Amino acid sequence: MGKRTVKNYPSPRLMQTIGATNQSPSEAIGELVANCFDARIGENKLDILIDLCDEKIVVSDDGKGMTDEILERAVCIAEDMSQFIERGENAKGHFGMGFKTSCSTLGKFYEIFTRPIGSDIEYHVSFDINDYSQRPSGADAWDVVIEDGPQTNNGPLNGRDHGTAFVIKSLSDKDIRASAVVAYLGEAFKGHIETGDSITVANDTGSYPAIPKVRAFIPGSKVPIDVACGPDNSLHIKGWVALDKQTHNDGLYGFNIYRHGQLVDSWNRDWFKSHLMTSRIFGEVEMDFLDATFYKQGLQQSEYWKVALKYMHEFLLPIVRASRSISRGGNINSPVEKKKIISALQSDYDIADAGPTDDNSESSSDDREKPESTGRSINNKVKTLIKEDVLILADGTRIPITLVEMTSNGHVNAPFDYIYNDAVDDEPMLQVVVYTDHPIFQGKDSQNTIRILATADAIFRVLIDRHGIDSHEAFNIKNQWILKRLESKDVD
Repeated sequence: MGKRTVKNYPSPRLMQTIGATNQSPSEAIGELVANCFDARIGENKLDILIDLCDEKIVVSDDGKGMTDEILERAVCIAEDMSQFIERGENAKGHFGMGFKTSCSTLGKFYEIFTRPIGSDIEYHVSFDINDYSQRPSGADAWDVVIEDGPQTNNGPLNGRDHGTAFVIKSLSDKDIRASAVVAYLGEAFKGHIETGDSITVANDTGSYPAIPKVRAFIPGSKVPIDVACGPDNSLHIKGWVALDKQTHNDGLYGFNIYRHGQLVDSWNRDWFKSHLMTSRIFGEVEMDFLDATFYKQGLQQSEYWKVALKYMHEFLLPIVRASRSISRGGNINSPVEKKKIISALQSDYDIADAGPTDDNSESSSDDREKPESTGRSINNKVKTLIKEDVLILADGTRIPITLVEMTSNGHVNAPFDYIYNDAVDDEPMLQVVVYTDHPIFQGKDSQNTIRILATADAIFRVLIDRHGIDSHEAFNIKNQWILKRLESKDVD
């Protein structure tokens, strides 16, 4: 019985395959920006420019640049760069796959120009994805040509003395909106921008700095988060949470989770149950102890994450309670009731009664009378709260459905919408929102029919958008639910 050693060379077509991601152009550009931060010189602030002119994308920085030896390692597939360069513990990349994936997502041809600090030499390497897809397998198929020459002032690095530029051409999306890139980078690297690093996006109409978005919170509702949990309290969670001035049925609420200053998960709602009454909750936390997924689009569900999930669920109970309370009975429009709720919130977190303070706090779990137990009806815009039939998928997943009828006062264009929760430690929940003052419902008496249509529409969209079910199957599941619903309840 013998054995033999097999050469484990990946096919060069991998260069084309790794670009088949669900990254948006903004997210792919963000991954290249993350590489720029890993090239910081000491504590120096970075100046990063994203140029979207002339049907190409150029991402350049004034970091330390790469020597030819480092560049040689960087262009290899899945090389552990920590073995060759000194990186801080906050490094965002390790194996060089992020920039290759993002460049391949953005276009079919990309180049790297780099000037190492303290050198008058510029290095250049290019990748033609179509060429790689036609190469035979084997070690030689991965050969890369690195060119060098004197620095020039007419290249993508322009007059920078040192730094690196990624240039992507043959773009997959030729209509990348600068405004979308600016908005994404402002949130994705908020901490870096607030501490002095600059990110600028330029196109044919001008240059636009990435600036973090400012949200309007209820005064006094901002609660600082500076807590430790897990083994020997080694898991540090730092940030804040607050209550938005309005409820959200657009999904834009929850937590933005950062790792080493980079946004790795947005609108995360795993720590509380998604609901119209909790859709005011928004927060930002830094959790450096977590590992992001390979493309930094989400978090790995590690044991550390599970510990943090349980801790934060308990920590947030007072602000979840406050969100529900302030959304009931018109309390948001009552200065007296709003002050009572915010005072109770500050008391729960032991925050001094000084408005929106940033003092550190811990949650309280006492049984004092809660503001939401006033016996008032649900938010005065909400007319009806109905429990609908459960949707059961083929894999056994149960999705309880509730339907809320409310008025929008002309603030939305759609007659109905939905909020969907697919929390980790709870069953999914679908909440259908029907705006009864929408013109389409005027003069209609068949309320049950409207409810069925709205719920069926929400089911159809959730199955496609959140469960990845194709439209034909989603259509059949929706129709089966309608038939079951008609059998279980009378229709007007």
